[in-house]
Amino acid sequence: MLKTANLSYKFDDKYIFSNLSFEFANDSVFKLVGDNGSGKSTLLKILSGIYKNYEGKVSFSEDDLVFYSGHKTGLKNNLSARENIYFDIRLPEISHSQINSALKQLDLIDYSDVQSAYLSEGQKRKINIASFMLSKADLYLLDEPFNNLDRKTSDLLLEIFDVKINAGAKIIFSSHDRSNDDFPLIDMNLFN
Repeated sequence: MLKTANLSYKFDDKYIFSNLSFEFANDSVFKLVGDNGSGKSTLLKILSGIYKNYEGKVSFSEDDLVFYSGHKTGLKNNLSARENIYFDIRLPEISHSQINSALKQLDLIDYSDVQSAYLSEGQKRKINIASFMLSKADLYLLDEPFNNLDRKTSDLLLEIFDVKINAGAKIIFSSHDRSNDDFPLIDMNLFN
């Protein structure tokens, strides 16, 4: 169980959000929505442990393995798609056959040995999705994972969400898309 109580974060003496409280059980997904600057990315960084200067409480099982994927891809431009996945510290003991399988599913196998600097933003995002696909984490914190994706890849990402949830994981992701889907929302605008 992930839980926040009266969580607040301020920058330059101005609260980005305040008094955010929620409980989050296993095998579920939360979608963070809100205007630019409403604190979506900040909340994910707090939950991942990157930001520690917040007010309030965050608690979850110490045994939970957390996978964070930021708004930027974080890839090494001089490494290939395959190498970026292989050297991803969030993926201990990953095999070449597992990497190849993920790259095939994401239509990246023909680009697997191309340096990331020469890939499109959508292809770079697919490398992050491959790492997400191969991870065995308990809690996934994904900052705008659908950015720069075509419809086919977006649908595949939703299928991966289902696989992770069925395995008992928790997913929190941010999005600017307020469309009516099946995900419970946390509207960060309500906490400004």
